[in-house]
Amino acid sequence: MRKNGTRQEWDRVRSIAANMFEQDREPAEIAKDLRVDDQTVRAWRRAYRKGGRDALVSRKPPGRPSRLNEAQRKTLAGLLLKTPRECGFDKYLWTQQLIADLIEREFQVKYHHDHIGVMLKDMGFSHQKPQRRAREHDPVKVAAWRSELWPELLKKVSSPAE
Repeated sequence: MRKNGTRQEWDRVRSIAANMFEQDREPAEIAKDLRVDDQTVRAWRRAYRKGGRDALVSRKPPGRPSRLNEAQRKTLAGLLLKTPRECGFDKYLWTQQLIADLIEREFQVKYHHDHIGVMLKDMGFSHQKPQRRAREHDPVKVAAWRSELWPELLKKVSSPAE
């Protein structure tokens, strides 16, 4: 049962498990304390017996290295904090395709728009969508309606018909 968490958080959990292995605690007990499956604890114990604590440290996942270096990613992050209009586009909201176009324009590196979401998540960005509100939306009038008119309507609905 895989739970969310960063690589560092899971390294810490496995380090705690290693301490428990050294205390000769049972896998089922360790699993319960760490809230993981006991098969996971058994796999960690096998790895620990073969390679010690180093065998429990997570490794960077294999895969193709990024085509943007760290400095370029920082520059991109700064650009994304601006609006597309400020970056020379005629749109108001960033889309994955627009970000791919920005990367190609700024860094001469081409990314498929489907990959942009993965890259942004790795950079710490999250998908956000602005709330839709009517142009005429007036927060003061809405608050007044909720505090004055809405309770009256509820009273009328909940009171028995005469």
